[in-house]
Amino acid sequence: MKIRHYVLGAAAMFFTAVANAQEPAVAVDSNFYIFLAFGQSNMEGQGTISAADKNVSDKFQVLNTTECNGGLFKWRKAVPPLAHCQGAALGPVDYFGRLLIDSIAPHNPNIRIGIVDVAIAGCSIELFDTAGNKDVTYASKQQSWMTSRINAYGGRPYLRLLNAAREAQKYGVIKGILLHQGETNNGDQKWPSNVKTVYDRLISQLNLKAEEVPLLVGEVVTTAVGGACGAHNAVIAKVPNVIPNSYVVSAANLAMSTADGQNVHFTANAYRAFGQRYAKQMLRTMGYVINELPDTVIEKDVKACDKYNFGGKSYTKSQQLKKSDVLENDQNQITIINLTVNKSSKTTLDPVTAETEYTWPVDGKTYTESQTLKYKGKTVNGCDSTITCKLTITAATEIDENAVGEHVAIYPNPATDVLNISVPACAAGLGRIAIYTAAGVEVVSTDFVSELESFEISNWSNGVYMVWVTDAEGNVWTGKFVKTSK
Repeated sequence: MKIRHYVLGAAAMFFTAVANAQEPAVAVDSNFYIFLAFGQSNMEGQGTISAADKNVSDKFQVLNTTECNGGLFKWRKAVPPLAHCQGAALGPVDYFGRLLIDSIAPHNPNIRIGIVDVAIAGCSIELFDTAGNKDVTYASKQQSWMTSRINAYGGRPYLRLLNAAREAQKYGVIKGILLHQGETNNGDQKWPSNVKTVYDRLISQLNLKAEEVPLLVGEVVTTAVGGACGAHNAVIAKVPNVIPNSYVVSAANLAMSTADGQNVHFTANAYRAFGQRYAKQMLRTMGYVINELPDTVIEKDVKACDKYNFGGKSYTKSQQLKKSDVLENDQNQITIINLTVNKSSKTTLDPVTAETEYTWPVDGKTYTESQTLKYKGKTVNGCDSTITCKLTITAATEIDENAVGEHVAIYPNPATDVLNISVPACAAGLGRIAIYTAAGVEVVSTDFVSELESFEISNWSNGVYMVWVTDAEGNVWTGKFVKTSK
């Protein structure tokens, strides 16, 4: 019996060994393209997941990097969320994979896309740097909500990304790396070199070739749409300077979510568009021709006064201006401005001094106090036309009707309806009388031959007037009178 049991046990072991030997090993599928994705909240995805977002092709897979959604290192259909189950939602990777499949399938029907996604909201790039245990030190200083998400990745997110990538390499080929991070490192000029450290380490530890595995780095929410960290895009733009096979994915015109008040996240529609931009850039690096939407051109004539602001700059001369924007659907919109700049007019008149009051011919108003008169109208081109004049009003001087001189008399003074001017010395010859306003505007000028000339002045404006009398021999007498109302 003992021998029989031995023989049967040996037989069982033999057949089990044969069965295991005949079980085929997992073959690496060269049509299974793997993409690594890492970063902070925008790579987690903060967009609301709709029913349509859950309709995913079987060819689009994600490898679980946490224990949720079926267990660690298990492949599943890439139904969002892809990163983890502690607040992740719809992100750019969701529509990155979909567009890749749709674009490559006509050329290769066997194509499949696999995603390895590790992302932690609010984290610094330092969390992915394991040198000297920087990641551990950084994690130990964070709040409990972030620590919880870090612990979901085994406490060291970079190592989870690395080990998940190695698992994914058993099934497919790593074709690229996607990054969206930077808000927490806003403005840090060392950020590009820190990104290079993480990228280089992944390439080395996964036995990849940098020239075959591009890095795609997405911009943060732009300042133009209200992004709080939009200035960091100038830092992101420097990444290709330190990583040769890297590309920046534009976030231009992608709408910002205001739901949480942080001004750093995109809307759900913006995440969908952003993912497609990532995909289009990856397709270009892979040699595929992208059928872009035709440009839309908006051309308009603009007239401005003195200057015109366009594209963040001020222009003071007539010219043609152009600006190209990327719309949310990735269509280029070209705006052409045919600009005409007209100048405003500023005129300063000579100062005026008047007694008691002054009626300004420019605006027809009467002023009784010293001041700088200002009139604002429009030029023929519709720009401001400003006229100024310094007015000085002096106290009224009591005028003696006999003060003109022994030969000339002006009366009554002040006068209301009729003004008389007597010039006895000029009775024998031809003379001339001229009367001016205080501003020097001629009111009347007439020849005289008699000793007395009278003038109807009831319709004249109130004020001080100057009288000039010239006789036939060229002698001149001057005087003043005041016109008043009854």
